[in-house]
Amino acid sequence: MKAIVKYDQGPDKVEIRDVPAPRVVPGSVLVEVKFCGVCGWDVEMWRHTMANPVTVPVIQGHEFSGTIAEIGPGVAAWKVGDRVVSETSAVVCGHCRCCRQGQYQLCPSRKGFGYGVDGAFTRFVLVRQEILHRLPAEVSFEEGALCEPFCVVHHAVAAESRVTPGQTAVVIGPGPIGLIALQMARVLGAKRVILVCVDISVARAAFAEKQGWTDAVVNASRPEAAQQIMDLTGGEGADVVIDAAGNSAALKMALDVVGSLGRIIKIGWGPAPVGFSLDALLRKSATLTGTFGHNRADWQAVLNLMAQRKIDPRSLISGVLPLSRWREAFERTHRSEAVKMLLYPEAG
Repeated sequence: MKAIVKYDQGPDKVEIRDVPAPRVVPGSVLVEVKFCGVCGWDVEMWRHTMANPVTVPVIQGHEFSGTIAEIGPGVAAWKVGDRVVSETSAVVCGHCRCCRQGQYQLCPSRKGFGYGVDGAFTRFVLVRQEILHRLPAEVSFEEGALCEPFCVVHHAVAAESRVTPGQTAVVIGPGPIGLIALQMARVLGAKRVILVCVDISVARAAFAEKQGWTDAVVNASRPEAAQQIMDLTGGEGADVVIDAAGNSAALKMALDVVGSLGRIIKIGWGPAPVGFSLDALLRKSATLTGTFGHNRADWQAVLNLMAQRKIDPRSLISGVLPLSRWREAFERTHRSEAVKMLLYPEAG
């Protein structure tokens, strides 16, 4: 079968290769991939700018939907033909503190699809039964391939930031995660949702406004940006700030605009040092929380929201291409010309 493989360390060490299909093992199923989303992490692996090391060679891709093609020994809850999506924690130890508390995405032994073990930019992927979820009939395979980033955001916004009805939420960064965070804040009842962009991302910000996901857009490239947010919040600052950008400037903005007793949730990754004082956290008695990944509860919640049409994954899909055109999809994503690109395996 054809697969997109990161075959060595270094930039541009990615290519289409012929690889053998995986074999089922006890407790696992073989999923035939319908669609797999291109994540910023996939592009970083291609450019070799990722924050964390990866195993090579490895088949990339972790945002996928498909049908069960084969059942391994010991699997009773699933059958061939079932429509499914999968979490990304391909391997966990099952007995550490995090695993015992149901937060297995934080397991020190965790290996994720697409960088720790072979992923889904191919035709078949091996999945342990514990991380499978049934795709509702109301949700298409294309939409199902976007479950994973929605689950990342659900964990951050629902479980960690605890946005409640009537609050003001500020989302920094109109990338895919930021655009999903706008939707999630709305679903959770935020009274006002403000999006922060920069000059190079004004087109995505305009898209968010057109979709009705944000009440106001503030351009952080302008010196008055923080004051604009304070004015929009009546001088009190935001109840919740969601940093979906990850760089130092975004965190500084978050500290400037979070209100007293407010919460900053950092989703975005960024290797740069902070380089400024964090005393605003103390002065405001604000909370800064990092968040990573998702767990079973997030997947169930997101699938329910998709089935009920309370969130809109389809509007984020910028294009659908075969695996053979992966470079085009990666380049469009890198240049921010696309929000989410989907790839599908070709026959043969």
